[in-house]
Parts: sequence; structure tokens; C-alpha cells
Amino acid sequence: MNKKIMAFCIAAFLVVGILFNSAAKTSAAKPEPTSAVSYTAPITLYWLAKARVPEAVEYVQYIDAEKILKPKSITQYERVERVNKIYQEIRYSSLNDFIEAENFTNVMDLGCGVSPRCLNMARQGINYVGTDLPDVVEVLNFYAPNFVKDDMRKYVRFEIADATDHSEMMNAAKSFNGKICIVEDGLLMYLPRDKQKAMLKNIRDILKEHGGVFVTSDFVAGEIFMGINKTIYGEEDATIVGKETQKVYEDLSKVFFSDTIFKSTEEAVKFIEEAGLKVEMRPLFSGKQDIMSIRDLNNRDIENINALMKQRFLWVMTAD
Repeated sequence: MNKKIMAFCIAAFLVVGILFNSAAKTSAAKPEPTSAVSYTAPITLYWLAKARVPEAVEYVQYIDAEKILKPKSITQYERVERVNKIYQEIRYSSLNDFIEAENFTNVMDLGCGVSPRCLNMARQGINYVGTDLPDVVEVLNFYAPNFVKDDMRKYVRFEIADATDHSEMMNAAKSFNGKICIVEDGLLMYLPRDKQKAMLKNIRDILKEHGGVFVTSDFVAGEIFMGINKTIYGEEDATIVGKETQKVYEDLSKVFFSDTIFKSTEEAVKFIEEAGLKVEMRPLFSGKQDIMSIRDLNNRDIENINALMKQRFLWVMTAD
């Protein structure tokens, strides 16, 4: 493995340890995550903080991510960061924009990891349930008092729910009163096809019982990423940066995205419909959006990114 990529991977593992071993002042045993996929969550949080997303900047203060995730020895780090902070901010913000535009008061976040969405939702008085694997939820509940303040705690819960486990998913949703907006941001590509199908069927059953929608841009995540990448670096260099980014995540998660990402829109739509969901494709944002991470770009690149955000990359699904 390339030594620089190896260094980046080691750094990401270290930041997980810092995240889950630093904030709380308590003598109780400190839990740590064990799932390989869980290790990618702090990197995503870091990109959002570098994009200057306010709640991410606040959240990341509980860890020393600046020193850990940006070692000077990684010469290609700056170019990888430049694309990823834009990509992560657009995807994260598009889901929040949808929730707000559609006036949802209940949000279920699948594979939430250390997403700062819990803070964003709670501050708007939106009921938020973040679901993830047991080791991640144990960590979140252990440290939640540090970042979910007293006036917000009634809006935020973290529940153990493997997105592919029917009983856990139904149990996590049962406390909601009214329609649910189920969101998922970066989980799909870590699941093999049979697990993806199980997740979609579980979502369908929740929507049948409670009403609401399932929203994600995961089915076209590659198109969004490469659209940003080509704007910043051009066709040839974008391919290189894309491979570098993919390798970082694959090395951490031990999942090969070539096996999990859909090859075409038609293939993805057919798969969704077979799971009992109907899909509508919408622009990433309901109106003009202020994306902070693109403010430093030149006018031409900003125009290209704004055009990209108008494409129908947000997939809204309902129970058939």
C-alpha cells in the first residue's frame, strides 16, 4: 500500500480513538467502536468542519482532528480535501434542506455515525433519532451530554438499529408520532446487494406504518463527486483524485465500492421498485443554496457547482 495512504488511514483510526476517548470527564469505562465502517465517520465530520458547516465546526471541537487528519507528510492531502469538503457539504446540506422545505418534524437518520445533523435538527425543534450499530450508539450515548445540551436533549435520541435488521428498524421508529423523513447519507455503498435490499424493504415497512418518505443521494453519489471533481481539477486529474479518495475509504471500511455501487440509474431504479418503493428524482436543493465551501472558487467554477446542484440527484422514495 502507498505509504502516504497508509499514513492517512492510520491517522483516521487515531482520530476515532480521540473522538471516543477525550470529551467526557468521567471515571466510567470509555466505549470504543469496533465496526470497520464506523472508522469512516470521523473523516466525514472533518470534511464538514473544513467546509465551515457551523454545527460540524462545533462538534469537531471535541476532538483534535486538525492535527490528526492533516499530517503534513501526506502531499496529496490538500487536493483530496478540496473536493471532499464540497462534496460532503452539498450532500449533507441537501438532506437538511429537504427536511426543512417539506416541514418534517420527525427525522430518522440511518447509519448516523458522528453526523452533526442531530444538532441541526434539535435546534429547529425537530425530533431526531440517529440509528447505528451497537458500538457506535454506545459511544454516542456516552458522549451525548457534551454536545447535546439540556434544552435540546428532548429532541435527540440514538437507537441501536442495523438498517438491514427488520425488528431493530421497526423498534427505532415506533416512538415517532406522525410522518417520518428517513434519511441516509453514505451508508448504501458499504452494503452488498442483499443487505441493500433488506434495508430498502425495512424502510418500506416503516413508511407503510408511519407514512413519510425516504431521501438520499447515495444512488448517484459517484456522479455528484465526479461532477465536483471535474470542475475543480479537470477530466484527467479528477480521475486520479477520485481513485485516491475511494482508496482511503475502502482501506478503512474493507469494502470495495465497485461491488456495491450501481452501474446505471436504470439498474438502481429497478432495484428500488423491486423492494416496493416508488422513486422521484428532484434537484439537490429546493432553491438557491449558500454552500460555504465553494466561496473561494472562481466565478466559473461556482457557476458549474450551482448547475450541478440543480440536477435531479436527490432521490425521494415512498412506499408503493
